[in-house]
Amino acid sequence: MPNVTKQKPKKTRRKKTGSAVDRIAPIGFDEDDGIKINLYGRSGTGKTTLWATFPKPILAVVASGGSKPGELRSINTPEYRKTIHHTLIEKAGDIRELVDHQRDTEKFSTVVLDHATGLQDLVLKEILGLDDLPAQGSWGMARQQDWGQCALQMKELLRSLLSLDCNVVIVAQEREFNTDTEGDLLMPFVGSALTPSVTGWLNPACDYICQTFIRQRTEEKETKIGKKTVRTRSKVGGVDYCLRTAPDPVFTTKFRLPKGTELPDVVVDPTFDKINSLIQGQGG
Repeated sequence: MPNVTKQKPKKTRRKKTGSAVDRIAPIGFDEDDGIKINLYGRSGTGKTTLWATFPKPILAVVASGGSKPGELRSINTPEYRKTIHHTLIEKAGDIRELVDHQRDTEKFSTVVLDHATGLQDLVLKEILGLDDLPAQGSWGMARQQDWGQCALQMKELLRSLLSLDCNVVIVAQEREFNTDTEGDLLMPFVGSALTPSVTGWLNPACDYICQTFIRQRTEEKETKIGKKTVRTRSKVGGVDYCLRTAPDPVFTTKFRLPKGTELPDVVVDPTFDKINSLIQGQGG
């Protein structure tokens, strides 16, 4: 049975008033603000299964195209049907309506956008006045000013989601970029499959960025060779669903934690509780 993480009752918030001087206070963060995390990875690597473990109730804002959210099949269980609600995005303006609804009601402990890549396609489709985008984009499909307008709208929509006082998960497909340079060297990196401008904005806007991936399951064995014992790893059946968390020169990852806090390179079978343990500095 899936673990249901209970959310603490929300405290009554006091609006900050007065001058900037009146608002000077010691640093600190309210746990009720929730965590703002960007999960990206290839299809089938466990993104949906992971966000389904976040505090309930969950609102899944589905923007992947089509009339049925097929990606939710992986969490279609009796337990999750009681604690996870979803809505299909038909137009970009739906995001603002849902944000206002959550602010007014504080009904959901977690709001998930699944996925930002699909939302970007929807925004671009509206800008171009098309009923649908071609399955394979082509050079010249949109003008530079169209892409600029798309990036601006995406930043506004994502900012409104990230401003909510709850857990917010921004899900995206992954993409390889070749825009970072170090001296004369090209430094490619992998991140969320959005335009470079939107990805560049989203990365600092989220407190946590992780990549989901799968790898061949292995086991460690000890073999004696003469007087020495050698440890080797060999492949076994099945795969591990993994979450990349530690800093990496190629894959975009980020955990805003005090300096010196150690992070595991990979979390196997990731859940909200495991992520929260890392955030609280309790190790992996």
